[in-house]
Amino acid sequence: MKTDYVFPIQVTEKAKELGYAPENLPLLLLIPFVQVAWAEGFVQASEQKAILRFAANLSVNADHSDYEKLLGWFDERPAEEFFARSIEDLRELLESIPPKQAARLRSMLQFGCLEVAQASGEIGLLRGRSSIRREERQQLEHIGERLGLAQSHV
Repeated sequence: MKTDYVFPIQVTEKAKELGYAPENLPLLLLIPFVQVAWAEGFVQASEQKAILRFAANLSVNADHSDYEKLLGWFDERPAEEFFARSIEDLRELLESIPPKQAARLRSMLQFGCLEVAQASGEIGLLRGRSSIRREERQQLEHIGERLGLAQSHV
């Protein structure tokens, strides 16, 4: 049975310094996934499903105070300034926590962004082929550069 991710105290303390309550921290980590999903100008159902799987692992579900906010991001694209500010906050968070914890979060972010990007190709004729489109690759590169994520060959 899979257990929910529990944030180390150093992560939640730094998040508080950045203005995020501990219960809002999971939502901050989901923002890059939402940004990748919007790369083509809309969010596909398969991308939404992938994000909601990650959200559930972070305890963001129907009982979570930010669940409706997350669902709203699938219907209406957040402003570019929102994405930029959130990615900057994540970058600052990752740079200020112990390296081992930062590496774990970066790995989770990398995996999640790739999962969302690949999810958009799980429909129709693209099934079984490289499913990451140009717009998504550009978004992955941008987020990867800002957050110090390893570039993978997808």
